[in-house]
Amino acid sequence: MLPSLFAQCRPARWFVTVLLATGVVSAGRCDTAAPATLYTGAWVFTLADGVAGPREPGHLLVSADGFVLAAGPGFEPPAATAGLADARRVDLTGRIILPGLVSGHSHLWQSAFRGIAADGELYPWLNALHRTYGKFFVEGDFAAFTRHGALDQLRHGVTTTYNHSQSIGGSYEIYVEQLAASEALPQRFVFAWVNDRTVDDATWEARLQPLLARAVPAPERSLLAFAVNALGVHSDGELLRREFALAARHGLGAQIHYLEASDTVVAERAKWPMVRDAGGVGPGRSYAHFIHPDTAMVKEAAEAGAAMIWNPLSNGRLGSGLSDIEGYLAAGLKVGMGVDGAASADIADPFENVRLGLYALRMRRQNSKGLQPIDMLRLHTLATARVLGVERWVGSLEPGKFADFLVVNPASPATGPIWDPAATLVFACSSANIETVHVGGREVARGGRVLGVDEVAVEAEVAARVAALRVRTGK
Repeated sequence: MLPSLFAQCRPARWFVTVLLATGVVSAGRCDTAAPATLYTGAWVFTLADGVAGPREPGHLLVSADGFVLAAGPGFEPPAATAGLADARRVDLTGRIILPGLVSGHSHLWQSAFRGIAADGELYPWLNALHRTYGKFFVEGDFAAFTRHGALDQLRHGVTTTYNHSQSIGGSYEIYVEQLAASEALPQRFVFAWVNDRTVDDATWEARLQPLLARAVPAPERSLLAFAVNALGVHSDGELLRREFALAARHGLGAQIHYLEASDTVVAERAKWPMVRDAGGVGPGRSYAHFIHPDTAMVKEAAEAGAAMIWNPLSNGRLGSGLSDIEGYLAAGLKVGMGVDGAASADIADPFENVRLGLYALRMRRQNSKGLQPIDMLRLHTLATARVLGVERWVGSLEPGKFADFLVVNPASPATGPIWDPAATLVFACSSANIETVHVGGREVARGGRVLGVDEVAVEAEVAARVAALRVRTGK
């Protein structure tokens, strides 16, 4: 297991973390006796249930150990709030603070393959990527590509991601590089585990069980939880049953790719009884994409407590279609959002994701009713955290949760006066407006750069590995 860039600092001690052969080096000085920090003067979106968008400049009070102590309107919390008296004050007048964005469906390793199969829908795209290059991956490839994707999401404001890991060729040891690479970085993640279909349940347990103890949510830890990436939906009901049973035994969530492509709708809908009988319809079960269900399926999934993850950028890029998000929500289906893999969405920018999604719904409806900017922000934060089962820790700025947040500066690049801060974020801002990214109260990115990372070295390693991969495939 690689040492973590996100290691908790100890009192009055310099720390240096080096990730061997990754180009990541971090150095600094921390003091656990440091006071809390009060961020004041900004528009503060808590995105907590029942809390409207900000109506005036607000405050965010963060403890020295990385938790939210208070957040809301006004320049500071009540005088009796713990930690306030000695807090270090930071004036963020003119900025917007919002919770770190959450991606409910991502493939971090795909970051090295942007632009591939530009004219292909889902299955030609899969052929061009997975089935062309997967079996030629060697040791270190998954680690480098996963690291590249995680850092890119982090600088774009995604502080928590669901890494729907994939085993597309090679050994088990190569596969698990995806987990180790993510653990060594400050981005939080849920790791969706892939099971080798060629081995028995005992081997599954022997591989997974020792890893589960590593998912201990804490401000300074990246791994929030495990889940299961259930592949049986693409092959047979018995494998799918085993996968959902594994998730049930350990209380894990499980997610499947389902009803994505437009040219396989009839065949995919016909799998619904198999999914249901295998244990795939109920709480903790989610469907990535879920673009083409019929109304009966939506009703059944909603009543059972299942969920879906909406990926507008990827769905648009691959021409997969537009989910009936407002219809799903009206039916009671839980909805989250994801930026998917960068090989099919190409940009890990959740601002672009919410904007494209909202605009697409309005184009189809031919009016501007329905979901509004504040709703889109909630979908890409707390709603997604709920689908992933990690809302206790992330997704909103509430006392007791991790202080994972973005500071957005609408004046750089300039977007003009703020009339409606939610509309400014969704309609006018992009990741270029992110001033700083904070995870567990610590600033981990500034001005589009992840702190402590030699980005030139990271890019050079990925470029070299892709070049070698091309040579091995003869392309």
